[in-house]
Amino acid sequence: MFTNNKYELVFIMVMVLRASAMIPEIGRNNLIEQAAKYGTNTREDEIVNEFEKKLLNMFGLTRRPTPNEDMPIPRIMQHLYKAHMGDTSDGPHDLYPGWEPGFDLPSDDIASTVNTARSFHHKDEFERIEGLPDHHIRLLFNISTLPPNENLKYAELLLHREEIKQHVSLPDEDRMQRINIYEVIKFPDDDVTDTSSFDDVTEEQNRILEIVNKRRNKFGSQKMREPITRLVATRLVDTSNTTWERFDVSAETQKWLKDKNHGLVVEIVRDGDESTPAPDVTSHVRLRRDVRNENEPREWHHKRPLLLTYTHDGKETNLSRRSRKKRKAHRKKERKPRRKSCQRQDLYVDFSDVNWDDWIVAPHGYHAFYCNGECPFPLAEYMNATNHAIVQTLVNSVDPSLTPKPCCVPTELSPIAMLYVDECELVVLKTYQQMAVEGCGCR
Repeated sequence: MFTNNKYELVFIMVMVLRASAMIPEIGRNNLIEQAAKYGTNTREDEIVNEFEKKLLNMFGLTRRPTPNEDMPIPRIMQHLYKAHMGDTSDGPHDLYPGWEPGFDLPSDDIASTVNTARSFHHKDEFERIEGLPDHHIRLLFNISTLPPNENLKYAELLLHREEIKQHVSLPDEDRMQRINIYEVIKFPDDDVTDTSSFDDVTEEQNRILEIVNKRRNKFGSQKMREPITRLVATRLVDTSNTTWERFDVSAETQKWLKDKNHGLVVEIVRDGDESTPAPDVTSHVRLRRDVRNENEPREWHHKRPLLLTYTHDGKETNLSRRSRKKRKAHRKKERKPRRKSCQRQDLYVDFSDVNWDDWIVAPHGYHAFYCNGECPFPLAEYMNATNHAIVQTLVNSVDPSLTPKPCCVPTELSPIAMLYVDECELVVLKTYQQMAVEGCGCR
């Protein structure tokens, strides 16, 4: 009965779950007709499951995400959502109220070409590389879950720096440290130490690999040499301030999608003395957990290194900062229609009503609206009718048996942005097209 129009699917889902205050009579009738296709003995939950499957497919998901209840959402992703919305008052009240220093939406050139952002955490168990000094930290990100239908446009590595209070009074030259980012190109002995398929390697298997290496060295095999690396980026930073450092790793991430992924190595050194590790690195650049801090589990999740990927799935939406003033001004110009004529009706979709609030972080719901009303002859200008609808109305007024009246349908639809946790427990910000009705007309 209903088409594949996305707004209508959301509308059906709301109706199925008995949001009675929002359901117009036409919606109930359509649900009855839809349910009849399943037969008289079909249970309601089967109908609900079928519509849920269609909605999840619309969101690009194969199954309903079931994240852990205590899974924290990185503040960076909350910041990204708020920045895209362009107005902090639009976000749910439980989003982090502050703003992350040093971070914002990517440039307009990038934001206008992408519609999805994902955050990846590195694999803690692969932080150390045999053959490299202790102050070299390996960051290995599993990006194998990036959907193949999405085109990677941009990727950035984010490292959080916290001020060292003792350094504030130091001379400028004594406060400076250098961050070096390397790409691991190849290991000297790939047959044993290659962890490019780390998504298939368990912690136990990784422990076995370490034992194998030790036994080979014990029996006279060549000692592990340093891996081959390539300098990707270097930056001089001031230890007296707190901020996020952002590094463009788009080229490296593109390689990982096509070839082996050995990850990145981060090194923090004194400025002017590349051979000496910088002091107080642990408290300055957050690369490892701090076991001495009792609040570490919560803080670490928000300040640990992140890989952000920006992709596009081919649909006409983007992550550019939203502007609402234009839309509000446009609505003010609209002439108020008659009560029974074709017009936009209120419909609010609350994700808690469909039990999706455990994986959809923001928004908690949104105004989907729907179109309803008559298209009487003659069609008024505010009904936004096409020439064809005008002709059809004219013919119907002469002889109703020749053609029905035009239908009241959406003529303009707008996207919404959603911040959610996907099936792989990755935090995703994505814009979905044609989710809310902006205008109605007779067609």
